[in-house]
Amino acid sequence: MSGIQLSNELVSKLHAVVVEHDAEANNEMLFMQYLTAVTGFVLAHQKQPGLDKQEFVNDLAGFMGQVMRQVEGDSQPQAPQEGAFGIWKPE
Repeated sequence: MSGIQLSNELVSKLHAVVVEHDAEANNEMLFMQYLTAVTGFVLAHQKQPGLDKQEFVNDLAGFMGQVMRQVEGDSQPQAPQEGAFGIWKPE
């Protein structure tokens, strides 16, 4: 199983599909509500024995937070690394 492949292109295409369904979803906050509602809708239809749906929702919320923090961290400008220079003299 490969990892999840997120990209700006994927998100843009998903956003376009939702906006095609509801033009008001051009607002990103409403778009996120649609994504969340779709997840709840799909989860409601799952029938696996022993599946704790509320626990799964909690896991998804944690995963969403991890993705948010990683993307925010990846988009922070990195300070350029400076090479060491100078002469060290013992005291």
